[in-house]
Amino acid sequence: MAWRHKRFRYRLVVWRCLNCGAFHHYETSICRRCRSNRIAEELLPSRAKLVTFTAVKNPPAGFESQAPYVVGIVEFEDGTRLLAGITDCDYEELKPSMELERVVRKLTQDGESGLIIYGYKFRPPIKKH
Repeated sequence: MAWRHKRFRYRLVVWRCLNCGAFHHYETSICRRCRSNRIAEELLPSRAKLVTFTAVKNPPAGFESQAPYVVGIVEFEDGTRLLAGITDCDYEELKPSMELERVVRKLTQDGESGLIIYGYKFRPPIKKH
């Protein structure tokens, strides 16, 4: 099942319904919301604005070693919102409406196989000199 989400997880490729605007994390021929078959592949932008955020201090099973960590809702120019991990900054630096950029980071590691699972997170942009 994880292979279905590969393009979304690493590149933020979504499949958007041209009828109702809903987006799907994996390739589909029918919209789950309105049942339309007018679906188009779309690459979400690499930059977004932070809407809101929180620190997770009591994580779900499998993420205990990462606590505390920050998650937030980011919004793209077209209004699409996405829940994402926030990385490479201190919690105190974050402010609603600040610009963030997408990066690929380690999400977790499979206990039995040791396989590292990567995916997208967002961070404040690095200032270039």
